[in-house]
Amino acid sequence: MKVKTCKTVRLVSGVLLSAMTVIVGALFIWQVLYIYLSGTAEGYTGTYIFTRERVGAGLLKILPAIIIWIVMIIAVFVLWEVFPVKAERAKQDARYTLFRLKKRMPSAVGEELQASYKFVKGEEENLKILWLLCAVIGVAGAIYCIVYLANPNHFPNADVTAEMLKMVRNVIPWVIVTFAAACGICIYEGISAKRQLEHVKKLTAGAKPVEVVHGKIYNFFHSKYFLLGVRVAVGCVAVSFIIAGICNGGMRDVLIKAINICTECIGLG
Repeated sequence: MKVKTCKTVRLVSGVLLSAMTVIVGALFIWQVLYIYLSGTAEGYTGTYIFTRERVGAGLLKILPAIIIWIVMIIAVFVLWEVFPVKAERAKQDARYTLFRLKKRMPSAVGEELQASYKFVKGEEENLKILWLLCAVIGVAGAIYCIVYLANPNHFPNADVTAEMLKMVRNVIPWVIVTFAAACGICIYEGISAKRQLEHVKKLTAGAKPVEVVHGKIYNFFHSKYFLLGVRVAVGCVAVSFIIAGICNGGMRDVLIKAINICTECIGLG
């Protein structure tokens, strides 16, 4: 069987399964919101919002989509076994290749290579500016979120749902913008690396290969002792917060909330 046919079958089946997964997830969210909004609406006489009967009725409405989704999972698994594709060797990242080649770049070039040299340096400056802007956005968002969350006036405990929705409206946009900016810069960095490679290869033509020697700072942050220290530090911070939560009664509050959620959602009560 042709490799192209196998890849096409796998791609199409994967895309269809992904689309169906998104649809099923959206239907779940729709049912949850419907049950919650109808349970909090004026005139609702029930004691709990998420009862066994209401959740069962909601799942029954989307049962056909769930069955189709499960059948598609089985079908895709069978198709991927019937149409095998030999694992290909992963291509080397253009950014890593560019990093190695730049170690061989000369500090000065002739007039015939000035355009390539200026292009590479200009791309480096653009990336520095973009990462600096992303860092500024991230820091500004972090400061805003900390100030907002630290202000007790934003959480008067009058309406918990309204407070949470207001918090989401104020915090999530900063997270989305920072994440989107970082992803966009990473994509641009990959595209820029491929464009720079053509010029860097011209600049390094005939140059002898050099061994890439990382600096002390790079070696320190990538050493196993540093990584072990970070894990230990994160573990100590986590244990400290757990102990602090137990001492100030936070554990009991969380336990009570968990019990209430279980009794309302699953209908244990």
